[in-house]
Amino acid sequence: MSLDILDMKIIKCLTDDGRCTYKKMSEEAGVSEATVKNRIDKLREEGIIKKFTVIMDYHKLGRAIKAFIGLKVQPAKLSSIVKDIEKNPDVHVLYRTSGDVDLLIEVIFEQMEDLNAFLEKEIALDGIIGTVVTIVIGPYKRCPWTGL
Repeated sequence: MSLDILDMKIIKCLTDDGRCTYKKMSEEAGVSEATVKNRIDKLREEGIIKKFTVIMDYHKLGRAIKAFIGLKVQPAKLSSIVKDIEKNPDVHVLYRTSGDVDLLIEVIFEQMEDLNAFLEKEIALDGIIGTVVTIVIGPYKRCPWTGL
């Protein structure tokens, strides 16, 4: 499925406000509410819109320590390491990558001590042969879809 201008207007409205009404979207796009509903249904059926979600302000929750952790792993252990790491609620994103590291983890913690504990306990897995930790100082630009 290819997206047209109407689809993009609808997606923009939903990206800005996931609770945007059909009425508001129809007014902004210049079409009927039924057309907006049908388009959203089709975007969901096609898997282009996967879900509607909440973007939280982690700083307001007291979680100000964000870091990216790159892991170099033994290929035979990759699957088991992913299964262990993805269970942790502090892991927000876990990527398979190429280059200097095999996995890239995005974590958000309340305190530096929490990050340290994560590194000492959760990343002490058999098969991890190297880590690179990068602490985020602050964003210049955030992802418009996730706010991260």
